Amino acid sequence: MKAVVIASGGVDSSTLLYKTVNDNYETYALTFIYGQKHRREIESAKKICEGLKVHHKVIDLSVLKDVLSGSALTDSGVEIPEVPETAEYYETLRATIVPNRNSIFLSIAIGYAVSIKANYIFFGAHHSDRGVYPDCRQEFVEAFEYAERLANDSTHLVISAPFVRMNKSEIVKLGAELGVPYKETWSCYKGGRIHCGVCSSCRERKRAFQEAGVVDPTEYER
Repeated sequence: MKAVVIASGGVDSSTLLYKTVNDNYETYALTFIYGQKHRREIESAKKICEGLKVHHKVIDLSVLKDVLSGSALTDSGVEIPEVPETAEYYETLRATIVPNRNSIFLSIAIGYAVSIKANYIFFGAHHSDRGVYPDCRQEFVEAFEYAERLANDSTHLVISAPFVRMNKSEIVKLGAELGVPYKETWSCYKGGRIHCGVCSSCRERKRAFQEAGVVDPTEYER
């Protein structure tokens, strides 16, 4: 069986890659450049894919930066929010929404899947995302799968977010069992030399390792 996995280089998608390979899929990974400030994640995705020896393509969609403005991830005029250690970080995640991002990525992944005769398309949305990102909800996944089956005249395409009912700490536990090299993954939205430790993504990463009871190999600035 062939599967296409959207691979960002972060904790969730890297764990998903390891799970997909472990489940004996012939795995093809896609990584997207979309004008994100944290370009470090692309190198992380490359390292993870090289380690697994999976097929990997990097797709340059950086033109999107000019048409999908307003997100802290892509807009130079919008700062990446910092989150105090004792604060809840979910509200600050709203500043990081890139309009229609998952729909765009999935559409390309599906086109790729059809061209290589792969029936499965996986992406790493998880339960903690659903409160902020509408395109990380199970109802979106099901509706998008239905639309793409119509678009491609196929009853065989399966779009799946295997972690959609798991929180991030559960994903980290699974990844630890699978041997994911989390030190090679990247989460920080600021994209500096090391993880900043105070953006919402870094806070979420720290919390996930703590709750999972897994040693966090990440070097943080703060």
